Amino acid sequence: MNEQLSAEQVLKEKGFFVTTTSGVSMLPLFSDRRDRIVIRPVADRLKKYDVPLYRRGESLVLHRVIGVRENHYIIRGDNCIERETVKDEQIVGVLCEFYRKDKHYTVNDFSYRLYSRLWVFISPALIAFKKARSFLSRIYHKIIKK
Repeated sequence: MNEQLSAEQVLKEKGFFVTTTSGVSMLPLFSDRRDRIVIRPVADRLKKYDVPLYRRGESLVLHRVIGVRENHYIIRGDNCIERETVKDEQIVGVLCEFYRKDKHYTVNDFSYRLYSRLWVFISPALIAFKKARSFLSRIYHKIIKK
C-alpha cells in the first residue's frame, strides 16, 4: 500500500517539501501548475513579506504576510482582495526558494525582495481597482444587459 505523506510529515522527515503551485491566488508571481516551490520548516516567527504555507481546514494555502501581530499574522494572496488572520499553529512551513519558468530564485535574491516589497506597497491601489471594476461590472449587467 502506497500511502501519500502529508507536507508536515515530509518536512519533518526530509527538512524540506517541494511541490507545484496550483491556483491563481499568488499571480503574477506563481502560475497555476507551472511553478515549483521549496518549503522549509519555520525557525522563528514570520516577518512581513514572508510567504508561509499554512493549513486552512483540510487545504494547504500559500499567501504572503502583510502584517505581523503578537498572536497572529495578517496574510493575503498577491492576487486576492481579502485578508486572512493566521495563527502560528496553522503554519506548516515557509517559502525559501522557487522555480519559475525554469529559473531558480531564493527569497534572498534582490529581484524577489524588490518584487515582494513593491507588490505589498502597490496592493492597496490594485485592490481599489479590482473593487471598482467589479462594482462597474455589476452595474453594467444590472442596468444595461438586462
